[in-house]
Amino acid sequence: MGLRSFFTRLRTPTTVPASAWVPGTVNKPERAPLSPEELAELDAARKDFLQAAEQASVKSVHGCSRDGTRWQDDPQTVRAMAALIRDVHHHDKDTPQNEGTAP
Repeated sequence: MGLRSFFTRLRTPTTVPASAWVPGTVNKPERAPLSPEELAELDAARKDFLQAAEQASVKSVHGCSRDGTRWQDDPQTVRAMAALIRDVHHHDKDTPQNEGTAP
């Protein structure tokens, strides 16, 4: 059996009906609008995140969630990302760099 036969054989599913799986669909959970207290907490978390990013000279951050929700809309996640940036920055600052190597 050649490689071409092997890969062609894998492309044709025999045990899964065609209607059972549709690529690219994500069931996003419905989120209720945030209360004024939650919005204030989210705003404080975002300020904390921006301060951590500025101190660490972070220029961009890319993150995603498993369920399709935005991590930027959850105060706990924003604070966790700020703590992660601070921890990595603190670790990188304490680690000596070898001369002539890229960080």
